[in-house]
Amino acid sequence: MNMFQGINQLRSSKIVRYVLAGTIFLFNIYAMIELFFNNSEWFGGIRRLRMFTNLSNLIIFVVVLLYLLGKNHSKIYKYISVIGLVNILMTGIIYHALLASGNMDFNDHVVHTLNPIFYPIFYFLLVSPSIRFRDFWVTLIFPILYFGIILLIGPWTNWYPYGFMNPTLAGSSLGSVLVFCLGVLLPVISVFTVILIGLKVLLETQINKLK
Repeated sequence: MNMFQGINQLRSSKIVRYVLAGTIFLFNIYAMIELFFNNSEWFGGIRRLRMFTNLSNLIIFVVVLLYLLGKNHSKIYKYISVIGLVNILMTGIIYHALLASGNMDFNDHVVHTLNPIFYPIFYFLLVSPSIRFRDFWVTLIFPILYFGIILLIGPWTNWYPYGFMNPTLAGSSLGSVLVFCLGVLLPVISVFTVILIGLKVLLETQINKLK
């Protein structure tokens, strides 16, 4: 039995699918508890939603929850799920490549390591069908809104989540931040999305041949 036959059999078993999704969901729940309830201030969780990491983990929490509730058959679900895929992979890759300090605790590993590993497993094994290549742009909606809101409220809050988004740093300006976010990050996200769509299309094509 090859990999595609194995995935096809996994999808055919409701019990196996829900056990897998439920196990992954436990880590999503843990991340949400840490985000909203492990704070000394009641509004701490809301304030922490300014971080891309926390928003990404919130999105995948919603995606897996909808799956477990049987709400994964709507047309919009496949778009939300791929947005979550791109966001959580960016969270894991960027954090470990550029931001990790080496003294990560379990909470950090859940949101920056485990969920970025487990959610792609959930997506590729359990979510179908793939979005089309021409719809790759949907994954740009969230980062554009995120960058725009942070840069809009930054002058009032005097707070920016990441150095590359902070126009007040020495050598930086609003123009340089916009050039980096729109001229570098968005094209990278676009290419990344197309690669992920290609992998998903290949997977679904091979599985459909077995039906």
